[in-house]
Amino acid sequence: MNKFICALFFLALFSSCSGDSNEENINDLIIGTWNLFSVDGTEVTDCEKQSTITFNSNKTTSSETFQDLNGTCISIRGENTWENKGDDLYNFNNIESKIEFSDENKTFRIVSGNTVYKKQ
Repeated sequence: MNKFICALFFLALFSSCSGDSNEENINDLIIGTWNLFSVDGTEVTDCEKQSTITFNSNKTTSSETFQDLNGTCISIRGENTWENKGDDLYNFNNIESKIEFSDENKTFRIVSGNTVYKKQ
């Protein structure tokens, strides 16, 4: 449950705002849809693995977070903004986070929470 709260915190960073369009972000590595894979070094449950975040080229995100509550997999949806600040720093809803890409840019990790996403 604790790992899910941490993952939910990071997904909450991605929910509830909108932003201006900016074509220079069209080639950013983060653009696309990503699935939650692990939190703090522990692989998430099958229910939680359904959690996704989509980074759009217009600096907006949409996310859906899944959590298993007493055998029922429930979801929470959100929207937000993002910005690439350079030097692997991204701003998600005005919170700066260091991102590390790996696996030929098919995986990224939010360093501060050791939260890993894999590209769909």
